[in-house]
Amino acid sequence: MRRFIVAALVAALPGTAVAQEAAKPAADQAKPVSRTALSDELNADYADLDADKDGKVTGEEIKARLVRKTEADLAVLKKARDDAFAKLDTNGDGSISKAEFEARAPLPAVKDATEMANSNLGRFDADKDGAITQEEFRTPTLTNFDKLDKNKDGTLSVAEQKASVATAKKPAIKKTPAISR
Repeated sequence: MRRFIVAALVAALPGTAVAQEAAKPAADQAKPVSRTALSDELNADYADLDADKDGKVTGEEIKARLVRKTEADLAVLKKARDDAFAKLDTNGDGSISKAEFEARAPLPAVKDATEMANSNLGRFDADKDGAITQEEFRTPTLTNFDKLDKNKDGTLSVAEQKASVATAKKPAIKKTPAISR
């Protein structure tokens, strides 16, 4: 509820702490809020916006706040970028050689394609004849779908999907590795 109230109250004031709170995913906001607490937050944001403390917020004051916020965000991004560069530049010479880059950003090891193919074949080849029929390919995933479709309506609702994620570390329905497009 707070998300809707806050969004309505501060829609014209992007960059405010309240607006940033309103932009967070609903899961992060699922807690009660009192009118007094909301009022206090709005008052604090208004006081921050009203730079000359004349009781009025002008377009220039909003612009100044947005500029301050943008500059602060850029400073954080620049530091993160500089830190990432410093980690790659292991000898500290101000440049990243190919060797330094490859040492810190190696390519993943490529699995043996024969081993991956045999693994997929073994998982799906129910009759062990060395080939996967369309029925063998579809059955495991559709069986899993049917288990997750608790109300048996032929559709996985958002609630059913969330329930499956809550009970498993891996996604319940996923594409077949190395076979899927």
